[in-house]
Amino acid sequence: MQNILALRQQLHENAELSGKEVKTNAILNEFLEKLNPDVHIRNIGGNGIAVVFKGKEPGKRVLIRGDIDALNIPEGDRHCSHRCGHDGHASIIAGLAEKLSKNRPERGEIVLLFQPAEETGQGAKAVIADPQFEKIKPDMAFALHNIPGYAKNTILLRKGCFAAGSLGLKLIFDGVTAHASQPETGHSPQHVLSALVDIFGKKAAMLQEEKPLTMMTMTHAVLGEETFGVAPAHAEIWLTLRSFDNEKLQHLTADVVQLCAMVAEKQDFEFGSSIHEAFSATMNSDEAVQAVENAAKSLNLECQYLEEPFRWSEDFGRFADVCPICLFGLGCGEDHLPLHNPEYVFEDEILKTGVDIFTVISSEM
Repeated sequence: MQNILALRQQLHENAELSGKEVKTNAILNEFLEKLNPDVHIRNIGGNGIAVVFKGKEPGKRVLIRGDIDALNIPEGDRHCSHRCGHDGHASIIAGLAEKLSKNRPERGEIVLLFQPAEETGQGAKAVIADPQFEKIKPDMAFALHNIPGYAKNTILLRKGCFAAGSLGLKLIFDGVTAHASQPETGHSPQHVLSALVDIFGKKAAMLQEEKPLTMMTMTHAVLGEETFGVAPAHAEIWLTLRSFDNEKLQHLTADVVQLCAMVAEKQDFEFGSSIHEAFSATMNSDEAVQAVENAAKSLNLECQYLEEPFRWSEDFGRFADVCPICLFGLGCGEDHLPLHNPEYVFEDEILKTGVDIFTVISSEM
């Protein structure tokens, strides 16, 4: 595992933001070239990589994904860092590639996908939309995420929703500016902004009673420009909407946009809305979850089924539109710092466990 540890450190030191994983792509491609995969796609969905190891007999095509992008959290003199553990996830998949290069599956095909832009919710969508995806379109797909707060090497499972769907929603209102001494000659959205902030606060409180969980969080609001001389014409509200149910998330989004459009029309403001960083809820299939549980038990790893999904979102959920999936958790320590903490570092002790469980899954499918 020493070379995998070295690779993890190399990826860590060359962290790159979503959609900009150029050095990361080069590092991983150089590593993978030495393993002589049967198929090697060097760029998919942007800076993603896919390699395929083919079995001797026909069978399922199983995709195993690791993410490769970093976060906009500084580390030392670098402007971004792997404070979510994607350097570890990618290294686990690379370790699996090493094993498969020496011992190909008995049947079917194993696709290893190094996915870009997970943090923004754009990577999986771009990979699936890439014409090259037809060469690797799977019958089943698996991924893991390291999870602080749970004992090291514990496998965390859940059938159905494992992680929430979410999206960012921008709501924009435009009126007419005026001199600050004569605000009555313009048309300011100040009162609209004030009223909607209150409405959304009450709506967020009401949603706390919703099952399955559905949330609305106001993250940003803007009125006018940084000036004392102009009565404002522009207002924005940014919301993060989140749910364990994709349909509820869609309905909530439509309801909010419809309300704002009606208010804007009634008050004679121009209105616009846009969706950003959209993630589908990660909906695990029973069959894929069982495959992970079987693999974990064969390795004598402790399995824990979660009562509730995680509130955070994961771009891997997009692959459920293609095939049955399972995203599972790998505990990295009960006292480990949380994901996205500025001091978070991936726990190297779980690398081997990640490689081992994916190796068993690869051999059993």
